Order: sequence, then structure tokens, then C-alpha cells
Amino acid sequence: MTMRPSNRKIPLSEVPEDDELPVADAAPRKRTSSRVAPSPSPRPVAAPPPRRGSPGWAKVVAFGRILFGVVLVVGLSGTVAYSARKYVRGTPRFAVSEIVVTGTKHRQPDEVIALSGVAKGRNVFSIDLDGARAQLLADPWIKEARLERRLPGTVTIAIEERKPAGIVAAGDTYLVTADGEIWKRLEPGDPTDLPIVTGLSVQMITEDRKGAEATVRRALELGAEYDRTSLSKRSPLQEVHVSGNGATSLVVGKSALTLDLGEAPFRRKLEQASRVVAELDKRGAKPDAILLDDEARPDRVVVRMR
Repeated sequence: MTMRPSNRKIPLSEVPEDDELPVADAAPRKRTSSRVAPSPSPRPVAAPPPRRGSPGWAKVVAFGRILFGVVLVVGLSGTVAYSARKYVRGTPRFAVSEIVVTGTKHRQPDEVIALSGVAKGRNVFSIDLDGARAQLLADPWIKEARLERRLPGTVTIAIEERKPAGIVAAGDTYLVTADGEIWKRLEPGDPTDLPIVTGLSVQMITEDRKGAEATVRRALELGAEYDRTSLSKRSPLQEVHVSGNGATSLVVGKSALTLDLGEAPFRRKLEQASRVVAELDKRGAKPDAILLDDEARPDRVVVRMR
């Protein structure tokens, strides 16, 4: 007997709790990705070396020949240069036979040659010109020096010496240039027939060198201005005295006449001093000091007699 499936619906209350649901009624399956993982890129395959007789092999051979030629030329050039340098430094053809010195006034040419260290008989290319110049500049009298080689065997030394324009007395005595540069202590044999600048302190020179040199320069400029007056022929300049407040005085002539000038400008005051001295000479008077430092009354001149 064939049994037909029943179409009767079973209420949910009649389904046993332990019964499992059909597979169709289970939780939905997880979706699988449709993307395909990329396959790893293939490793590059090294090109095989060129075979002998192939076009690539010919290029390799040509490059090797060029490289070998370059190395050979460089090597030969270095050898030739070394041999040439060794020859010119050793051949007697380039021995120093003459040393020419120019620009000397205080220093003698033989002294300059000895200071430089350049000697006859040495190879002209073995002389260190920069080192010789440094040795010359160590001498305070030499301001600048230039050395040159002139083949086959001559060395020229051109120097520029400092020119003393005055003497500064400040604790010790120093030579100074017209620019006010204090460059050496006064030593035996140095010129002494120069105007003396007084009034500077050692402290000012050590702590404010540029300021001290500017003061010296102005003092020497005043001395040069005095030398252009008619009074300088009668009474040569002996000393320029500077003070901390800017006042300046001159000591002139063998009688050490003092001209108190006060502050700049000085030209008018120097002209007044010339007229006053000329008048005193007529009277046969011997002044000790002429005071022209009254800034409130610039036309007033006071004469202090001996």
C-alpha cells in the first residue's frame, strides 16, 4: 500500500524542541569573495653574458680597450710629471744666481735677504715663496712683501716699509705712522727727529687701540697743519699734547713755547698765534704760553710771559 504524503500543516507548537531544523532553514552561509589573489610577479631573469663573437661581445672588448688606454695614459702622465718635477728641482740650471731687492729705506737689502731665508745656490723651484713672505712680514718695519721667480735663476723681493711720522709717549715710547698706527717700540737706531704725541695713557692704548690710533692720527694732522704756517719756520713743532676732554696744545721752538688751542677747528687759531708771536718778536718779549682756547670769546688771546 502506497502512502501519500499528508498535506496537513503541523503547528509550531507540535514541533519537538530537540528537533533540528532542516538544512534549508539553517543560518545563511558566509559569502565567499569572488576576488582572485594576484599571482606573484615573476622574478627577472638575468640576461646571459654576451657570447664570444656576438655583437655584444665586440662592444665589451672595445670598451675594455678604451678603459685600458685611459689608465695607461694617466699612469704615463703621472710618471712623466713626476720625472719632470724631479728634474727641474734638481738640475743646476735653475739654481738661484741673483736676488733682487727693491723698496728698502730703513732696512738694507742684505738684511731683507737674510730675513727671507732665500739663498743663492738653492733651486729656484724649491724655495717656499709664501713662507719667505711670512718671515719678512714678521719684521715690524716691513708692511708688505712680494716675491717672484724669474727663470732661470732670479728671485725678486719687493717690500714696502712703514714710514714713521711721530713718536707716542705713553709709559713707553712707540713709533707711529701718519695713519696713527702704533707699530713698534722706539729702539736705538730708530729716528727721533719726529713730533712727539703725549697725553695718551697705557690703559687707553691697551683697551681701546683703535680709539688711541684715531687720536694719534688727529694729533699728527694738527702737527702737519702747523708745519704749513709761517710760524713753523721760526719755531719748529716739538710736541702735540692731547687731553681727555678733547683740548689740544702744541709745544714749539727751542724755547718750548706752548700754544693752547683748545678744540678744533685750529686753522684760525694757528693764524692768530702767528700774528701774536710776530708782534712779540718786535717788542723783544719772550712768551711762555699763548692761550687761544677761549671758546666763548674766540678773538681773545692771552699771553703768559716767562
